[in-house]
Amino acid sequence: MHPRYGRRLPLTHDQGVLLSHTSWGLPAVTIVAAMVIHFFDSPRAVPFFISEVDERGVQDAVFTIGLSIAGVAQMLYAWHLYHTVDAQRPKLWFIATLVGLVAALNSILVSQFDTYDYVEEHVLTAMLAFGGGVLWSLLSTVALGSKATVAGHRLRNIGFAMAAIGFVVMLAAFQPVANNFDATGMSTTEFLNQAQEGVVIAAPAEYVLVAGLLLCLSSFRHELLSADRPEN
Repeated sequence: MHPRYGRRLPLTHDQGVLLSHTSWGLPAVTIVAAMVIHFFDSPRAVPFFISEVDERGVQDAVFTIGLSIAGVAQMLYAWHLYHTVDAQRPKLWFIATLVGLVAALNSILVSQFDTYDYVEEHVLTAMLAFGGGVLWSLLSTVALGSKATVAGHRLRNIGFAMAAIGFVVMLAAFQPVANNFDATGMSTTEFLNQAQEGVVIAAPAEYVLVAGLLLCLSSFRHELLSADRPEN
């Protein structure tokens, strides 16, 4: 194995696998739970963006706490993967890890900056989380190269394709509609109501994007399981 920057986390092999499940399982449960609560709590419209569930109430607590913890788990997981899994291109593997850390950090921030009170901060952190996640997946796939497992590589290809297509469709569907009117002085709810024609396509695309990113995260479990158990 090539020399690594920094120090490895003091995790056993089994703890690393548990962290792997947490990195994608917790955000998946969090998002689904918050969306279900929002759906039965008089949503603005259906379909809706995931960030719309970050309203005051139980759904806000579920969304913010769940994604904050999940973001921390993803940062730890990215660092643990870097030190545990060998890659064909070590330098690119390190760069991919840094991108993953940035994406995970913005997953935390996007849950703190809700779209109703901090719309500009929310959009910026969401783009960094989504875009960073897609880039992390792409760079990791290239960095691992021939050292990737067949199952992990296949899942990452599927997840990356889902995330990339979802990202492009979301922007392509929403931006032209949003640019067709002057949003000055509008609240987030008023703005989204005006842009619902675009949300109808962009929201499902966002669901595909997030599902793709979570699939990419889950794919690394195969590399983790095939790696040598680290010394404790």
